[in-house]
Amino acid sequence: MDPNFSFQLNLAGVAAAGGKALEEGYYKGTIVDAYAAQNSNGGHRLVLKISNFEGMGNATRTTSITIPNENTKAGLLNVWRAAFESMGYTAAQIDSGMLTINRDVVVNRPAHIYYKPGDRDAGIYDELKLLSPATWEVQKTSFTAPSTSALGASTTPAAAAISTPAAAPQAPTNPLMGATLGSAPVANGAAPQGQTPAALRQMLGMN
Repeated sequence: MDPNFSFQLNLAGVAAAGGKALEEGYYKGTIVDAYAAQNSNGGHRLVLKISNFEGMGNATRTTSITIPNENTKAGLLNVWRAAFESMGYTAAQIDSGMLTINRDVVVNRPAHIYYKPGDRDAGIYDELKLLSPATWEVQKTSFTAPSTSALGASTTPAAAAISTPAAAPQAPTNPLMGATLGSAPVANGAAPQGQTPAALRQMLGMN
């Protein structure tokens, strides 16, 4: 585990799981912890712990997103775009160029999620998606919980049964911006040489 992670993303122009039982539905929570971890294939991922779900006590869920490297597929950047929109960052902040990502810009941020519990006995993992607030609102409005769940047993959709706190206010400065430290982490938390947005787009076939 490396809590002192720092890496960069350029999302300009990109279109956009312990605790009390959490049933399938759409929730707002808070990112309470984050750290970088190494995958078995040598790649890295950012692990996010999300908690403070309205009405769910100390329920905590964990998700992770692969950190881009030279083999990154273009679709991964869409996932990152949705994640930062989910955290309440504005389009102007996200589109400002090369972004420096560290613990300070993700911890204590809001998280708009869709969650579906898995079945450990059947080998089915929990599903957790970070969604942009707009997508979250649309999908939440049309969502109907399974009739077997406590939420689905009511006559109102699950989305209406979950109260949602106001989004966190935006800071006047852009916390995503910082010194050029590279496009992805390497072992021991060190970052590789810097890379321009144009070079990253060319590498990802986005020209």
